[in-house]
Amino acid sequence: MEGFKYWMNGVKTYIKYWQGVEKYLSNPNFKTLHDLFMQLDVRTIGAQLIDDTRFVVIDTETTGLHAYAGDEIISICMLEMQGLKLTGREYQTHINPERHISEESTAIHGIKDEDVVDSPKITDILPDLVEFIDKSVIVGHHLNFDIRFLNKVFQKKLLCRLPHLWVDTMMLYIAYSGRMGHYTLDEIAKICKVDNPARHTAYGDAMATAIIFQRITANMLSVNKPVDDLIKTQFEVGLL
Repeated sequence: MEGFKYWMNGVKTYIKYWQGVEKYLSNPNFKTLHDLFMQLDVRTIGAQLIDDTRFVVIDTETTGLHAYAGDEIISICMLEMQGLKLTGREYQTHINPERHISEESTAIHGIKDEDVVDSPKITDILPDLVEFIDKSVIVGHHLNFDIRFLNKVFQKKLLCRLPHLWVDTMMLYIAYSGRMGHYTLDEIAKICKVDNPARHTAYGDAMATAIIFQRITANMLSVNKPVDDLIKTQFEVGLL
């Protein structure tokens, strides 16, 4: 009997949760964005050839390092790639974080409060972010940092997280070189002979990451290999 009561309480909690979801997503625009992510078929994408796959390289600048302790995104850049080629399509903007940008953060990326005061808020550009990312494979350097900030926003506003396949260029480099360690974008860019005159800007770092991704992947795998092979490869070490 106690087990049945426990089960019923679970059912009631589940129903209340989804009633809350439907109520929260009664905004048709947010519900559409939510559904775009929830309907993503990662198995189909993973089976595609690298050359047939759309990749989106992402980089963000933020007010600080702690997504779940109040820090926010203040700049984002996304670059589109078809296979290993940049298409020229891009999305970049400053974002008003609705909070103060610390001097410590400004010292890194150069963005001050006055630079973003007239910029859109993150809620205003959610449709742009979701539509640009769409059904891509996400690429980034130390990508977990960017994903953490984006997922905080998506979870709060759209009640979902990014379900996408992803590639981290630091992990890809370790897999390729066999050199275990924690590598900055600067270090790998130097090794791969990639110039980044716009370091610590979302655009500059996204572009450097895209070129690193091109060069390492081209040396590791044929573009006629499936995306799943690329995803798995980044968890291996020493393929050079």
